[in-house]
Amino acid sequence: MSPDEIRIEFIKLRKKTTMASIARSLGVSQPAVQRVIDRHLVSNRIMRAISETIGSPPEVVFPEYFSKNEQKRESNNGFKN
Repeated sequence: MSPDEIRIEFIKLRKKTTMASIARSLGVSQPAVQRVIDRHLVSNRIMRAISETIGSPPEVVFPEYFSKNEQKRESNNGFKN
């Protein structure tokens, strides 16, 4: 999904959750969540939380980091936990 498609999903869920609520639940800043959406920061934990929140698998939301054949790349490949 593109960053804009992810934002549209958040708009649809506005009453249920926000990027700020994801940030709070993970103990990270809201800009960190935004940077992951914009592909300026790579965080396995934040990407999975975003995917779960919008109800799409990580390999659909972040296909450049997740493939359908593997839940997580064999090595960290720059992931921050």
